[in-house]
Amino acid sequence: MILVFLNHIYGKLLRIAEDFVVVDTGTFGFKIYTGKNLALKLNEKLGNNVLLYVAEVIEKDNVRLFGFLSEEERDLFESLKNITGVGVKIALRIVSTLSPKEFYEVLEKEDLNTLLNIPGIGKKIAQKIFLEIKGVIPKRVYNDEENVIKNALLNLGYDKKDIELVMRDIRKEF
Repeated sequence: MILVFLNHIYGKLLRIAEDFVVVDTGTFGFKIYTGKNLALKLNEKLGNNVLLYVAEVIEKDNVRLFGFLSEEERDLFESLKNITGVGVKIALRIVSTLSPKEFYEVLEKEDLNTLLNIPGIGKKIAQKIFLEIKGVIPKRVYNDEENVIKNALLNLGYDKKDIELVMRDIRKEF
């Protein structure tokens, strides 16, 4: 069983780096990992007090804190990082790219392409996220690549029935 000790940290923002910030609470200085978008948002707060909601990530050989501006962002990060194949890096990229509201709209619309546009997310991981969080795999997305393949096969003389069989096999693989 893993115990969570911290909900948030409030203190003076001392340093902003590409992937972390340092917050001084008066007694301790906490190194808190963030997404790039959060670091940019916090730039104007350097030297001032900030409130960050934190997620603790306990690994074999270290403990890291990840910071977010809202509890909803933190909770989404927690949900995503626990999905097999997603992990901390991809969860942080998703939360840095999409607000929780936008993320849940993507799920509702079964918009696989939005997730696929986030670096590090392939089709299998995107589908796994849909399956784990929403309980469904999104409907197949028609895209330019599929149309190119179909047209190439048509131009080579294959009939539409055979092309659909081949496309079904390709979809199973990817």
